[in-house]
Amino acid sequence: MAYKETSEDAATRKEISLSLADNGQTLKSNEKAQLNSQDLSVLETAIRERVSGLVNNLHPDVNGQPSSLPTETDLDFRLHPENDEKARQLSGTDKAISFRERFLKSLIDPDPRHHREIIEELLQADIPMQTLAIHLFCPVATQLGTYWCNDETDFMQVAVASTRLNTIVNHATYAGAKLVNPHPSAKRVLLARSHGTRHTLGVTLVRMCFRDMGWIVDGGADMEIGDTLYMRLSSRPYNLLGLSIGQIEETADCKDAIARCRAEPATRDVKIALGGAAVVTRPGEFQNTGADVIARSALEVMNLAEYASR
Repeated sequence: MAYKETSEDAATRKEISLSLADNGQTLKSNEKAQLNSQDLSVLETAIRERVSGLVNNLHPDVNGQPSSLPTETDLDFRLHPENDEKARQLSGTDKAISFRERFLKSLIDPDPRHHREIIEELLQADIPMQTLAIHLFCPVATQLGTYWCNDETDFMQVAVASTRLNTIVNHATYAGAKLVNPHPSAKRVLLARSHGTRHTLGVTLVRMCFRDMGWIVDGGADMEIGDTLYMRLSSRPYNLLGLSIGQIEETADCKDAIARCRAEPATRDVKIALGGAAVVTRPGEFQNTGADVIARSALEVMNLAEYASR
């Protein structure tokens, strides 16, 4: 099917061309672009879909509508969770904080050797997984988001950095899992994501935190809300169900899923927590879904654990 460029497409092309940062190869308004507006739109959409939700929720959506940016206080706690008294008490906090600047630079650096080297350094530093998640991975992801939002870097650089961050988190999670052997009677959490959740870094970080706290963790980024989730819930008792919601349009689906859990005798008393990109950007939309907890940061994972224990 032939593609016809509209006036809106032309305006979008001009805006994208002017907004690309002067790092590496750039497109300038007085130079002839090698890609047409359709190519640029497809490329940008593809990259955005692969950027971590923790980064993406701080930037305007693809359609140009601004996201609900966090308040200055919320952003400060995400960038500096050590300002929270409970988070400050985590073992290895100072050591994790000391990695932040170099870790962030290694993700953005064109030379891939630096972020590969830092993986081994992090593992040898013997920092608890929960501390890494809260004091290193989440603040760095948030900082990438602010860079993008403030036009300090372009979406391609953020996408590459986000992919590297995901790789490091997955590597650390795999390595940490071998060190944790929960007791058979430990509390149990089941994690799942909505169909529209393309960004699963947050789910992985939550999984990392709960495992490090000694919980038995089932599900994760590979489990979607649906029949498999309900079968898993009915097969064994869980203390907490954590759902990651990626798009605000899935509020109704989220509410239906919670209602179904509440209607079943076996799952009626399970505590339910919501998180994810949609919840972070517009938490008010989820207040009436029936969930017990609305979590807007990995820092609140510790509170979730305490809440589910009551």
